[in-house]
Amino acid sequence: MKKISFLFLFFFAALNMSAQDINGDWKGVLKVPGAELNLVLHITKSEKGLTATLDSPDQKAFGIPATSASFENSTLKFAVSSLTIEYEGVLDKNQIITGTFKQMGQAIPLILKR
Repeated sequence: MKKISFLFLFFFAALNMSAQDINGDWKGVLKVPGAELNLVLHITKSEKGLTATLDSPDQKAFGIPATSASFENSTLKFAVSSLTIEYEGVLDKNQIITGTFKQMGQAIPLILKR
């Protein structure tokens, strides 16, 4: 009976993990000294993997392509090499990504929501 219970638990946990969809638009506010910058991350998943672009509406910068993007084990990572940007965050069951935005040696907390 314990084996059956374990298998059901494993099955439902696997379903929950595969149900996490990272596609779409994610918004957050980057709090830097003296300012708050709104950011929008656009993620698209295809057969080739993830692609992402970043907008900074307050700076009138739109469609900045990420040079890399991945989503594995509930962890989102993306980078924009030309701007020395890196981000790593974890998607929770409430569809909130909590992570760290890094640029030029500065690490700043950044929460992204749909």
